[in-house]
Amino acid sequence: MIVLLFLHALVGYVELGTDSWISKITGSIMASPQKGLMLFVYTSMLMFVLRFVAGPIVHRISPLGLLFVSGILGALGLTLLGSATTVAMCIIAATVYACGKTFLWPTMLAVASERFPKGGAVAIGMMGGVGMLSAGLLGGPAIGYKQDYYASKNLQQTSPDTYNRYAVSQPNGFLFLPKIKGLDGAKVGVLTDQGTELGKVSAALKKENKTDANHAALESWWESSKASSQADTGPVNTATLEGGRKALKITAIVPAVMAGIYLLLMIYFKSIGGYKAVHLDDKKGGSTAH
Repeated sequence: MIVLLFLHALVGYVELGTDSWISKITGSIMASPQKGLMLFVYTSMLMFVLRFVAGPIVHRISPLGLLFVSGILGALGLTLLGSATTVAMCIIAATVYACGKTFLWPTMLAVASERFPKGGAVAIGMMGGVGMLSAGLLGGPAIGYKQDYYASKNLQQTSPDTYNRYAVSQPNGFLFLPKIKGLDGAKVGVLTDQGTELGKVSAALKKENKTDANHAALESWWESSKASSQADTGPVNTATLEGGRKALKITAIVPAVMAGIYLLLMIYFKSIGGYKAVHLDDKKGGSTAH
């Protein structure tokens, strides 16, 4: 059960933690955030359809076999997404990744319920809870840290002046990793729409006769940085995209590790007679394997 909980934490990390980053990166590659969201909708629909055919696949290759294949496809899909440069490659890579992550979460819950039937809803709840906690506390923040690390490193090398304008004021870290001064998301957002949303907020605050210190600071920064915004746009976009790609390639290690552990479990179960679901025997009050 401990092994399954650890594996499901990795599932939550790689499945839920990457979704927002993937749509953002593919949107940048396809030069349209809307297209990135459309690709996300496409992969979600694909997963919805594929989950209806999970039964026949499991009967052919066993739950652990399906998880092993899913881990390989997940690693391959993330690697392809991290290398994609065209719309066609984005679609292909996203399709491979969707096929990989489709069966991970539900099949993991199925394995836990089959091997530990006495656990009931508690065992399933533990699995789901670990997966969600991992996605929220580790997946999103860790991928964001990696994206910030490589994006800031790229911008420092290509355009130091631009980096100084768009870097956060205070360095941030993640767990035991060193602190870095990544790019300020608010400043990058203002650059992306050339201050359009910033102007709307300023007008709204002025109309309501309100002030906001953070907004005032951002507005003041934009006034001093607006002149160089056209020259800054290219390097910032390139650095952000490069950071996202590197983050996805590194994250591909997680499903690869998962595939290795699934393979070890397959070998273990084969050594003891094969993977079998454990069924409760109500009459005897015990459990038997069939």
